[in-house]
Amino acid sequence: MIRVLLFILSTSVLFISFDNGVLVTDFLPESYVKDGSISYQREIQEAIDIAAGKGVTLIFPPMVYSIDESGLKIGSNMTLSMYGAVFKLKESCENDGYVFWGENVTKVHFRGGEIVGHNDIWGDGINIRGIYITGRSSNIRFSDMYFHGLSSNGIGIFGEPEFYTRDIWVTNVIIENCCNYYGDYMSESPGPEPGSNRHDQGLIALYYCEDFHVSGSRFEKSRSDGTHFYKCRNGQFVNNKVYSSQMGGYFLETCMDVVASDNIIKHNGSRGTTIERGSKRCNLVNNVVANSGREGLWAPDCVGLVISGNIFDRNGRKPNGSKPNQLWNANITVNEAHDPTDSPTTDYLIMNNIIYTNNDQYAAIYIDSEKSSNIVVKDNILKGSNKLILITGDNRENIVVSDNH
Repeated sequence: MIRVLLFILSTSVLFISFDNGVLVTDFLPESYVKDGSISYQREIQEAIDIAAGKGVTLIFPPMVYSIDESGLKIGSNMTLSMYGAVFKLKESCENDGYVFWGENVTKVHFRGGEIVGHNDIWGDGINIRGIYITGRSSNIRFSDMYFHGLSSNGIGIFGEPEFYTRDIWVTNVIIENCCNYYGDYMSESPGPEPGSNRHDQGLIALYYCEDFHVSGSRFEKSRSDGTHFYKCRNGQFVNNKVYSSQMGGYFLETCMDVVASDNIIKHNGSRGTTIERGSKRCNLVNNVVANSGREGLWAPDCVGLVISGNIFDRNGRKPNGSKPNQLWNANITVNEAHDPTDSPTTDYLIMNNIIYTNNDQYAAIYIDSEKSSNIVVKDNILKGSNKLILITGDNRENIVVSDNH
């Protein structure tokens, strides 16, 4: 039982009683250990079920909790308070899994806690997430959490085409050294490791989500992409840091009405930012995108993009491919990539950016006009040894380039 004392005008005292709160350790054996050497997964699940049934806060006192890949199933209408708690997956995990999972849940808040995996020990194709939410879920909150060492997403939320998962907030979260391994396009073994797929890419992965907000978080050292947003809409990605991913940093695929602003996206192995495959009305504004392996921004096959106020600094540090169309090291590339959505590439505004280059980039900005229209490039500042704005294709009249400095 938890009681709160509320002092009013320093003269009267009101007692508010939360008699139905649940403490996890009340369900453990009397002589329980705190170092994770013994698993109490069955007892923890019982505590979760009771807290969900009552719709109350479940408190995990600070200690190490040993978990296997079958995970802990959460319910609706509950808060998991996990400050100081460490959830450590077993080194012996042999199957795909997760630490927490929920299907068709609503009003679930995760607060605090550390989730630890062993992707350096688990074999290829063992894909284990930190938190996995599916189905018709809504009103999900994550705050003050730390994920590391997992072999799939730290946070993976997968809605459905017919019913989007909605109202997702991720704040003050750190996810590092997670995901499946994805080899670079030019490596001897490109693509995902055997036994994994695209759902395991992204330290945070949101599929079919709407009304989402990701802020104040750090995504670092992904073994594939830093983030992956697929068929999402009405979202914000603001004030985050995405560092040192094996592949891309910020990745939008077939999304609508998503704004990315005031982020720092640096040292990612492939594209710093990608907006592609029929994305519509998406903004990339006031970000720093630096030292990417491929483009700072690759934006093919989209409608209605605003790229403004960003700093693109010496992206494209890896060599181009051996094929004629493998021009990957401009700071910004706009073209047509034969994507399955059959989207046009039209209505782009690229303005007021600062672009720093050196001799590693073949152009500051590259646009293929062949299937692009209504592209405006203006008022950008180009610095460094390569100030070229390269326009190719036979429809250059569709590209307006003016007042760049």
